[in-house]
Amino acid sequence: MIATDWTELLARVWGKEPALLPAPAPADPAHLHRTIVAACEPFRAGTVFRTLPQVRLHTALGWLGAPGRLLPDAADASPADYRARLRGEPAGSGPDAGFLLSVRQPLHTDWPLWSAVRDTLTELWHQVGWPCLPVEAELTEGDGFTHARGLGRASDHAVLTWVLAGTMEAELPETDGGFRVLRATAGELLYWPEGSRWREHHRDGCMTLRISVPRAQRLATGAVKNLLAEDVRNRLEYDGTVPHLPFPPPTDRPPGPAAPMVAVGEAARAAAGGAELPAALRTRWAAWYSTAGLEPAPEPRADVPLTPGHHLRVAGGIVRLPDGPGRWIWAVNGHAFPIAGAAGERIAQQLRPGRELTVGELCRAVGADEHNGAVTALLRKLHRLRAIDLTGSERTDR
Repeated sequence: MIATDWTELLARVWGKEPALLPAPAPADPAHLHRTIVAACEPFRAGTVFRTLPQVRLHTALGWLGAPGRLLPDAADASPADYRARLRGEPAGSGPDAGFLLSVRQPLHTDWPLWSAVRDTLTELWHQVGWPCLPVEAELTEGDGFTHARGLGRASDHAVLTWVLAGTMEAELPETDGGFRVLRATAGELLYWPEGSRWREHHRDGCMTLRISVPRAQRLATGAVKNLLAEDVRNRLEYDGTVPHLPFPPPTDRPPGPAAPMVAVGEAARAAAGGAELPAALRTRWAAWYSTAGLEPAPEPRADVPLTPGHHLRVAGGIVRLPDGPGRWIWAVNGHAFPIAGAAGERIAQQLRPGRELTVGELCRAVGADEHNGAVTALLRKLHRLRAIDLTGSERTDR
């Protein structure tokens, strides 16, 4: 039988060669445009550093660090409205010769969008294997713009680009000096594996959703290094000063190792040989797995007090990873926490996706009083993390 599902088609070329294939996008252009507008709002007053989402506007003048009014706002009801407004900008300040608006990591600000993309990626990972590191999402709106960012060096990532509107042409250099050209329109997906170089042309009001999947070994090394650095920082006391040798330095002998550096080295040795780093890796992996690698994860929703009569519906599966005798790491939508004891196992058995029951029914099913504080506290946590929803008249907003 011929495979027709896009994930099956992509699995045939995954890690081997670029591809162009039909694939439904996880969201419609109108929804993505609203997400882009919301992400751009803080940047209209100037450049914002060390925060996500991250917004950049590329124009014929180069990358604009503080594009201000050139970013879309609530008055730009659609991508077409935004493009029309940009064309009216005065010469020299507006991107008349083309533009590309890039918004990196915006999905966590929009729970429905984030969950739809996560579910789509989950389908793909079941076909090609689960990434061991978080992926990066990017939304773009562009018109008449050529971006050569991928030509500089071979990519450490596999790249998936859904085209939701307009046209994108990707040029990938061949060994004979020519280019392989992939031309995608709305409803199609572009893929190129790690190690690729490319140049892309955004035409006709092109809108895309891009997912970059880390594939280089050095990226895994960096992730472990960051966890190790966190552990080291937690082991050291910091008084706010810059480490330095005493002054004046000794004149009769070379200075010995700087004490602050020795302390860091000792802390690193203890961290690398201790149990904390493997435990942190297990916890981080459980969180990554529960997001299909799509990080950052959305913030938990507001807490709601629960009574025995509240009706619950299990919205999704809970990732559970063994963490020693009688201990588990539970992870839901990017948030991981430890659970110990037999009661946690009994509760997990009751939380089958799609099941509906009341708080009281669940408590009785696990052998607890319907007012049991520990069970209710866990259910409240799971509700905040969107693993369970409230149904009926008491259902809360997302």
